[in-house]
Amino acid sequence: MVKRNKILLRNIDWRIVVIYMIMIFFGCMNLYSVSPEKAEKQLIWILLSFFFIFIIFLFKPIHYKHITPFFFLFTLFLLIGVFFFGKNVNGSKSWYVFGSISFQPSELAKISTSLMIAHIMSQENIENNNKALLHISIILVLPSFLILLQPDPGSSIVFSSFLLTLYREGLSISFILYFLFYILLFVVSINLSPWIVILLLFISFIFFFFLKKNISFLDLFFYIFLFISFSVFSFLSPFVFQKFFKQHHKDRINILFQNEFDRKYRDNVGYNLLYSKTAIGSGKFFGKGYQKGTVTKGKFVPEQHTDYIFCTVGEEWGFIGSIILIIFYLLFISRIYFLSERQKNIFGRIFGYSVGNILFIHLIINLGMVMGLFPTIGIVLPFFSYGGSSLWSFTVLLFIFIRIDASDQTSLI
Repeated sequence: MVKRNKILLRNIDWRIVVIYMIMIFFGCMNLYSVSPEKAEKQLIWILLSFFFIFIIFLFKPIHYKHITPFFFLFTLFLLIGVFFFGKNVNGSKSWYVFGSISFQPSELAKISTSLMIAHIMSQENIENNNKALLHISIILVLPSFLILLQPDPGSSIVFSSFLLTLYREGLSISFILYFLFYILLFVVSINLSPWIVILLLFISFIFFFFLKKNISFLDLFFYIFLFISFSVFSFLSPFVFQKFFKQHHKDRINILFQNEFDRKYRDNVGYNLLYSKTAIGSGKFFGKGYQKGTVTKGKFVPEQHTDYIFCTVGEEWGFIGSIILIIFYLLFISRIYFLSERQKNIFGRIFGYSVGNILFIHLIINLGMVMGLFPTIGIVLPFFSYGGSSLWSFTVLLFIFIRIDASDQTSLI
């Protein structure tokens, strides 16, 4: 037993563990600049996360495969239960609150869905397999739809990261391009007249026909179907936007196409973005120095300890510090992809890619939010933002994969 544990420890990828440790403690340092009280709590949660890591390593990878379906169903029950027993926080009923302890089941859903996707796809190949693709679609739609209803569109969007995992396993790039195009079409349609959008679509389709040769009748039928579906979607988008989106969600999207300096947004929904950009810009090349950020010290950014923690880095550590942090993240995620690709076990490979893609989507959207390239939708910066639920979920995701990788080097179980 002792020998086996020594082998397991030797097979752990310590490079990724070291990067993890650097990021969580550097994140805690930046939190201390924003709020010493919250940094102290975060440090407690960091220490508790080591307990979760210990528990993770008590299980073998085969155990994770066996409990995955039950874990996934348990998560769905939690997501449904939050509508009845959850607490409304910032307009979203997405938290369970027990005294001073709060818990967001959507964080648990990222773990269970990653495991479930790996469980199904390790048994069924999705390439040219409509049945397997249907199973995967149901697994993805159920938690993301329940989270969207809370409403928590930010956490729901994170589930789009699994499309990258599916692409690695054989899903046609067309599915991802269609998905991205529908998002683009939705955003454009709520800011322009649907008739203008349809005219642009029609011109694009005509232009495409002139470029493409030897179009069959089946191709023609397919393109006409696409044009009709895009047109209908364009007409429905403004209605859906006005009817089902809350006002603060509408404002956060509209502000991207207007200006946070506009009086309509400057003192409310645009306030965070305005001072986030101010903080990042004021840091210039080398930054103002640790705990010397005037915007940070003045607490001008209300959500600076969570969604907007990166603006603290920009102000105190400047362009150089921000770039170094981003490079660390990219090295970290690249290492996860590398370890995923070398897995002998399909389950480990798919789960590893899911972990890497979730972190990648969080990174891209969070950086886009603080710089005004993406709406503010409550996406945290992994291992950096304040919060026990997010820290623990990312830690559990990462170390389940590290546990799987360590065993994969010696055994498939």
